[in-house]
Amino acid sequence: MTSKNQENKKSKNAKTRFKNLINLLILSALIMTGVVVGIFVYTAKNLPVWDPQQLSGANTTLLYDDQGKIMAGLHAEQNRTEIGLDKIPQDLINAILATEDQDFYKHHGVNFKGILRAVLRNMQSGDLTGQGASTITQQLARNAFLTFDKKIERKIKEALIAFKLEANYSKDEIMEMYLNKIPFGAGAYGVQAAANTYFGKDATALSLAESSLIAGLPQSPNGYNPFQYYDRAKARQRLVLNNMVNCDYIDRETADQAFETPLVFKKSTNTGSKYGYFIDAVIEEALDILEENKFYDNPSDAIYRSGLKIYTTMNSNLESSMEEYFKNPANFPSEHKGGEQIQSAMAVVDHSNGQIKAIMGGRTYEQRRGFNRATMAYRQPGSSIKPLAVYGPALQQGYMPYYSLNDAPLSFQIGSTVWSPQNYDGVYRGHITMRTGVQYSINTYSVQLLEKIGIRRGFDFAKNLGLELVDSPGTNDLALAPLSLGGLTHGVTPVQMAAAYGSFANGGLYVKPHFISKIVDSEGVDIYSYKPEYRRVMSEQTAWLMSSMLQTVCTSGTGTKARVPGVVTAGKTGTSEEYKDSWFCGFTPGYSAAVWMGYDKEHTMNDIYGGGFPAQMFRNALQKAVEISNPKPRSMPSGIVQVTVCMKSGKRPSDSCPQDQLVTEYCLKDKVPTETCDAHQMVSICPESGKLAGNYCPNPELRAIDTSETPLEKCDIHNEFSVPAMLNNEVYVCRDPRHNGKLYRANTPSPVQNGGCSKEYLEKVLLQPGQELPYCNLEDHQTKNKKVRDIVDDIIKL
Repeated sequence: MTSKNQENKKSKNAKTRFKNLINLLILSALIMTGVVVGIFVYTAKNLPVWDPQQLSGANTTLLYDDQGKIMAGLHAEQNRTEIGLDKIPQDLINAILATEDQDFYKHHGVNFKGILRAVLRNMQSGDLTGQGASTITQQLARNAFLTFDKKIERKIKEALIAFKLEANYSKDEIMEMYLNKIPFGAGAYGVQAAANTYFGKDATALSLAESSLIAGLPQSPNGYNPFQYYDRAKARQRLVLNNMVNCDYIDRETADQAFETPLVFKKSTNTGSKYGYFIDAVIEEALDILEENKFYDNPSDAIYRSGLKIYTTMNSNLESSMEEYFKNPANFPSEHKGGEQIQSAMAVVDHSNGQIKAIMGGRTYEQRRGFNRATMAYRQPGSSIKPLAVYGPALQQGYMPYYSLNDAPLSFQIGSTVWSPQNYDGVYRGHITMRTGVQYSINTYSVQLLEKIGIRRGFDFAKNLGLELVDSPGTNDLALAPLSLGGLTHGVTPVQMAAAYGSFANGGLYVKPHFISKIVDSEGVDIYSYKPEYRRVMSEQTAWLMSSMLQTVCTSGTGTKARVPGVVTAGKTGTSEEYKDSWFCGFTPGYSAAVWMGYDKEHTMNDIYGGGFPAQMFRNALQKAVEISNPKPRSMPSGIVQVTVCMKSGKRPSDSCPQDQLVTEYCLKDKVPTETCDAHQMVSICPESGKLAGNYCPNPELRAIDTSETPLEKCDIHNEFSVPAMLNNEVYVCRDPRHNGKLYRANTPSPVQNGGCSKEYLEKVLLQPGQELPYCNLEDHQTKNKKVRDIVDDIIKL
């Protein structure tokens, strides 16, 4: 009995718990419903004013220069022409439906199945604002009435306005407004503008291939812009065509044919637009900033329609000056190849803070948001990479500007082939210093020096200066040829090179180049401010020494045409293999700049060197920049001194070192040589035989000779006493200033002696008959007999 009661009691408790759970669930559902309803009611009360004109309107985003003056406005309606739905090809409409909203003609503004699917995927990814499920109607609502942030409130407003649009307009009317309003990239809004921008035709004439490409753009107008990212655009076109097949709009064969159809893009859409290249670069950077910080759901729309204020780094005067320079054909080579003219690009950067002051992305501005060579053209730097990958890291490792290497033919075994780098002028100069190697862009020197410091050190140094070098299995830049002579896997852009060279001018600090200083939203809130991040990439001493050598390039080397009058100018020329690319990169105390010149399709130019047209372009721009700002050059940092060394040995000179072998150079205080040169010796030579002078040679000359080049044989012409020889009255005199102009016969050592008068004071004179001169009496100019052991060693050498 007791057991049965217990069972009844348990059953009753279970029913009670179940009932309570049901009640709790109902209550929770009611609460949730109330909250949702409340949110919807609150949001509905705060909807923007319903203005049908907004379906074609937008707020202008303003761009400011570095002086705070408005220099441009970005507005969706700048490139927009409305067209009726009946004029739009059915292939384009079907492509849009298949890609953006397959259930458009079935739902009433919001696709709840799509929302549920997106929510589940976002929950799986952990990003609740990640994937959207906006219908065509919702996209129109967002573009017409709302901001582009990722707030939940905006999503609800978007849905409510979509319902209202569906209640006021037919599906075809909504489709027509949508196709006339949404962005397609390159500043084009609406299909008519897109058709003209990309293909130079009316939308009515678009083919299936062209329609499928255009239909893929709205998801990411920036990311799929075919002018900039052709491969991405083609991949997106393939997806659109596949969607059309899945929706039974076309068959597979038709889709494949459309994909294989060549696309012929319009060559010019916006010729002559003021500041065009700079504005395009600002837009690209703004998109990156907004996407990275997730300020807006659609950054492209936000830029063109949200009324932002974007403060840029551009100097209007400098940009205008460069645009005028590029308009003059006389400033460029006249040659053409393959129907192309030689192109060029340039960037000028304030190296103290990374602000890009002016750029030119080509000789003429042809396409809005098109190919910008200043930021997008990755070309081979040639010898302009040497300071970044060879000389800079060598200085950092302790190799000084006086460091000598033999400029002579050399070869390297690379795999199964032999590589023999050549100097551009075919001349070999023998032993030269690092400064000379930089001054005349000597290839053999830079190759040898990179091998000595280590390829990895050169690679890391250049990469730390902002170059996008490749270090991966197979083809990479971790080798002698790419780093020493500039044949890189991907190449470099003018903006990258200007910023990299700016590190030398900036005392060894690298700062990332940028176009935007600040972005303010339509409500006046600063949503972005650039904060410079300085990275020390080399010592201040290394930067100064490198700058000193680069100045020599402009005063007496390959870059004399780049020298800005009255201003300290430093730089380096660069010419890639077969003259496909020519560069001049350098700086003044205020700005760094890089100029590239070449064909877009990498045709070979006819002897166009970096020291020619590019150097002149550099000088013109930097001369204008000096009018804006001309700070004093950086003073020499502590720890650097001057020292005179023998170029042959790199040691302190001895009395035997020839004057033309002595160089006075800057170097670190702790790198001053302490050893004396042992590479030269004073030897008595018979000028007639060119051999060691004997006892009977009438006119022996005391010469400073490289120890490795000392003659081994004695004169075989004068073997006996000769009266004419005795009558020759030519003798050496010592012109040491301590003699106060009085003539003294020089003490010249015999083969068994050392010392004597310094060669720098020796002078040959002809004595009158009977004239005699006293021998030099200076204590440090006296001869001393060699030790027997030294004499024996000399005899053995002979």
